[in-house]
Amino acid sequence: MIKLTNIEPWQTAIRAISNFISEGNFRFNDKGVSFKAIDPSQIVLVNYHVDKSFFDKFNVEPTLIGIDLDEFNKVMRRASPHDVLEMDITDSYLDVNLKGELNRNFRLSLIDVSEEEAEIPEQEFDAMVEINARVLQEALKDASLFGSSVVFRIEGKKLLIEARGSQGTLKTEAKEAELVKVKAKKDITSKYSLNFLENIVKEAHPDSRVLLELKNEAPMRISYNIGDTKIQFHLAHMIL
Repeated sequence: MIKLTNIEPWQTAIRAISNFISEGNFRFNDKGVSFKAIDPSQIVLVNYHVDKSFFDKFNVEPTLIGIDLDEFNKVMRRASPHDVLEMDITDSYLDVNLKGELNRNFRLSLIDVSEEEAEIPEQEFDAMVEINARVLQEALKDASLFGSSVVFRIEGKKLLIEARGSQGTLKTEAKEAELVKVKAKKDITSKYSLNFLENIVKEAHPDSRVLLELKNEAPMRISYNIGDTKIQFHLAHMIL
């Protein structure tokens, strides 16, 4: 049995994962719950872990269960902020109970998903940018006016976000200040899918901080906190 009263971070995390992954394995053990998977296009790797201390009650045998993330997300969307979430695992089902003004029981069939777990790439980065989520979200919205891809440049203590299309170009400059912190060993230029990046950061709370770790023409690691939990994405780069 798993019990959770602070349900919103869990809802947000499931929503963030289901933006890319339609089905995958959740691993339950004595440390908590973890999820690692690569989207079907092989562009985004999702890495999420919830420590057992996050839950009000966490009493479950170590197990690996396959879940349809689209269906799980639909169920979690039905939860209200004041509901208490209880989950239990049987041989064939994940029972999801939402207890509040109404007591509701949803039963999701477990599915067979390849047990091969995505490997987290070991990579050294040459630059780190800690940026306010709202600032980044707005910059990406600006970029979407002109392009389907976005170029990140780091020059000294400046972050440049650029987009180019047939209708025009955008160049956004963010100097290191309260909302943007830049640490770089060298100047960086790397290009990424704008749609994927927007979907990655859209679940970040506007007042939270997003950590971008970059290297020239290499995948970018993006991470941010969802409540007391942390979610991480690895986004493949595009050829400049």
